[in-house]
Amino acid sequence: MNSRRWVIVLAVVGVLHNALRVIASILGSEWGYFNYLPLRTSKPFSGTAAIEIAGVLAVVAAVVWLAAGLWRNSLKPSPVWSSVIWAMGAGTLVGLVAVYATMVARSYGWILFVVTPFVMGVVSVLALAQWREVTMADALTMSTLAVVTLGVLLVAFAIEGIICLSMAIPIAIPIAILGGVIACFSQRRLVARTPMLLLVVVTVLPFGTSLESALRPAPRLFTVTTSIDIPVAPGRVWRTILQPAKLAPPSHFLFRSGIAYPLASHIEGSGLTATRYCDFSTGKLVEPVLIWDEGRRLRFTVVSNPLPLQEWTPYARIHPPHLEGFLASRQGEFRIEPLANGGTRLYATTWYQHHMWPAEYWRFWSDYIIHRVHDMVLENVRQRAEASAPAATFYK
Repeated sequence: MNSRRWVIVLAVVGVLHNALRVIASILGSEWGYFNYLPLRTSKPFSGTAAIEIAGVLAVVAAVVWLAAGLWRNSLKPSPVWSSVIWAMGAGTLVGLVAVYATMVARSYGWILFVVTPFVMGVVSVLALAQWREVTMADALTMSTLAVVTLGVLLVAFAIEGIICLSMAIPIAIPIAILGGVIACFSQRRLVARTPMLLLVVVTVLPFGTSLESALRPAPRLFTVTTSIDIPVAPGRVWRTILQPAKLAPPSHFLFRSGIAYPLASHIEGSGLTATRYCDFSTGKLVEPVLIWDEGRRLRFTVVSNPLPLQEWTPYARIHPPHLEGFLASRQGEFRIEPLANGGTRLYATTWYQHHMWPAEYWRFWSDYIIHRVHDMVLENVRQRAEASAPAATFYK
């Protein structure tokens, strides 16, 4: 048996090993390198588990099919291998493996959002280049189609919803295109190695995700502050903050698409023994008071967070791992600043963390969403404060 066949055997064994790890995790075993020996199930078998296992088996079947073709050393032109479907499928296979490894390792980071799209672009273009020269237009099309196809499959397998995929696409597609363009310029040197490259990538990628999970840094604490000017005296604004509130339905498209938004709030007790409760569209935010500076500042710590969003999906409900604890509010604050004209500037601040990388990219989305939540809350305070104030007390 030659060296190439030894690589094929080792790659297939690696893929089967990783697939068994994922299936064992789906059935309830803790994530580990040999968590399927012996298999310990702690979750009842469900329809969602069946769909996830079917996805894993589909990936394994695709890898075995690829390995069988390599084993036969069938490098002659073939309608299947030279088709756009094969090129798209080769890139998508890389993405499926990375997504399953990410879900099990609970590491949504550089491997998934940067390395994987880049490799998808490279592999999809080189797969097409085996049988004909790839133009720049081909490279742009194939790398984009690979990412889009992956997204469609993730929705079909009930793994992800449309909202999160829409947020990931702006970073995934440009990186995939970059990989496709580089592959286009390098196709003559790399085309013969494409099948072996794909097999090695599918084998190694889950271990890269596990390594990233083990070495990931502590999440940063981000701060978002929003303000509004209210033509009412500070004392009345303070009293309005302490009163129960019911918010109007949101008009912003993000909230109407499933992003969590506030419905109502109230404070039980007063002083440092008080607790603020905020009802969101996805659950309840529980905030014990941390600082009660009468008439000036009210700060809370957070002991319970609602889900950040409810995914758009054809299924009744899905629950990707990144929805649980990957975006968490840590503290919140209202701060009152008197204005020279007798009015009030009210600040709302949220301190939060998320466990997704590249951190600055995902911060763009989370900061924007939190600002919009602040806008809803501050506007509600303004309307109620103005409604309760005599006309003579308004300031310009």
